[in-house]
Amino acid sequence: MTWFDVRQGNPLKALLKNGGPAIGIFVRMPSLEVVEMCGHAGCDFIIIDAEHGPLSWERVAAMVVAAENVGTTPLLRVSNGTRDLISRGLDAGAHGVMVPQVESIEMAQAAVTATRYGPEGTRGTAGSSRNGFGMVMGYAEYVPAANDAVLVVLQIETVAGVESVKEVAGIEGVDCIFIGLTDLSVSLGHPGEYGHPEVEEHVDRIFDAATKHGVPVGVPVTDPSMAESYLERGARFVATGDTGIFGRGVRSFVEGVRESSA
Repeated sequence: MTWFDVRQGNPLKALLKNGGPAIGIFVRMPSLEVVEMCGHAGCDFIIIDAEHGPLSWERVAAMVVAAENVGTTPLLRVSNGTRDLISRGLDAGAHGVMVPQVESIEMAQAAVTATRYGPEGTRGTAGSSRNGFGMVMGYAEYVPAANDAVLVVLQIETVAGVESVKEVAGIEGVDCIFIGLTDLSVSLGHPGEYGHPEVEEHVDRIFDAATKHGVPVGVPVTDPSMAESYLERGARFVATGDTGIFGRGVRSFVEGVRESSA
C-alpha cells in the first residue's frame, strides 16, 4: 500500500502547476473495486462524490485507502462548503476537496479557510491517517505540510457563480476552478444544452477569469472527443463519471450482441 505522506507534497497539485492535463473520474458508486479499476486504468485522480453518491463516511475513508493503494489521488466532493464537512472529509484522508455551488467570494474564502489549520484557517486539529495518528509525525511538522499539500477545487455552476468568478479565482489557495456544465445550463434555462450560445458565453467568462489569475480550469466530460475540445480551449483538469462509463459500456455490449445475433 502507498501511504500518502503530506511532507512529500501532493502530486496532483504538482501536475496542475506544471500544466497538466490531469485526467480523472467521479466515483458515485460506493465500491472499492471501482476505485481500484480507475487507478489501474491510469486515472490521475478520482473524485469521491459525496454530493450525489450514497456514501457513508466509513465508505469514503475506505475508498481513499483503495485509491492510495493503486496510486491515484483521492479527492472528495462534499455536498457543500461548510467547515464541518470539509474538515471531516480531510480527516477521512482525502487529499483535497471539491466544493460545489460556489456563488460568492465569501463562500469561496470560507471553503478555502476550512481546508487549512490555523493560523491560516479554521480546520480543527486532530490526529488522523494523514499524520499517522500521531505515530509518524507531530503537529509541528504535520500542520504546515498538510496546509501546503491540500488541494482545493471550487465549482462554478450557476449564474451567480459566474458573476463572482473574477474575485473567486483570485483567492489564494484555490487550485482549480471547475465548471459545472450541467448545473450551469440549468441555471441559464437551457438544461443539457452545453453548446447553447448563452452557456458558451458563461463558460468563456469562467475560462477568462481563471486564466487571468493563472488558475487551472476543470470540466466534466463524457468522452475523449469532448475532453479534447476543452483541453484545446485551455482546460487542464477533466473528469468523466463512473455511472456514465458503466452505462455506455453495458449498452454497447448488449447492442453489439443483439446485432450480431439478429
